[in-house]
Amino acid sequence: MQWGNKPFDFVDIRMEDIEQELQETGDEPLIQMMQRLSEGDDEALEFVGTAYLRGSNGLHADFDKAVLFLQLAAECGSTTAQLYIADCYAYGIGMTPDLDAARNYYRLAAQSQTPSVRDAACGQLERLKNAEQ
Repeated sequence: MQWGNKPFDFVDIRMEDIEQELQETGDEPLIQMMQRLSEGDDEALEFVGTAYLRGSNGLHADFDKAVLFLQLAAECGSTTAQLYIADCYAYGIGMTPDLDAARNYYRLAAQSQTPSVRDAACGQLERLKNAEQ
């Protein structure tokens, strides 16, 4: 799915500011992702979102930006991003906790073809179920 710059129209983050911030890191993989972002690449959303979440690749952790990029990647079908955004909802990382939204994203991630993502999502669903009892 090509998303282009449209998702940035509804948030208080300008794509130009993101591009400048990524460029200033001097991190070559991140700079390459900047180009892929401008082309609407879904995998770049996940990469940049994860870098903001972890504070890696020369970026400082920024949960608001992490959530933005991971949410977009999750909506584009990235099961890894679905797992990460579910964790954000479950634990209130960069947002108010929302266990219903967390469950929905964990269910999506539980359908992943990647065993580690699938297993983590299933484990988190089980944890939420046990916490409710």
